[in-house]
Amino acid sequence: MDPLERLAHLDVPPVPEAASLRAGVRRKLNPRLLALHVLEFAVGATVWTIIQMSAALAAAFHYTLTGRWPERRAEEPHDGRSA
Repeated sequence: MDPLERLAHLDVPPVPEAASLRAGVRRKLNPRLLALHVLEFAVGATVWTIIQMSAALAAAFHYTLTGRWPERRAEEPHDGRSA
């Protein structure tokens, strides 16, 4: 038997009332979304912080060994003015 034919014979439950649907979403979905947003921010901010701190420490280590700061990348302005 075709799966669509089997689905055609199933009873579909009625749509819940709007108030109970909203309450269910608030109770179940919103805390999970908040936790996900906090987790994504914490992980993203931690990774970004580690990358930036590593770059600063590498530049300081380079300065300690050579006595001069690492060369700037080509896309950064060299004269102190913004592009």
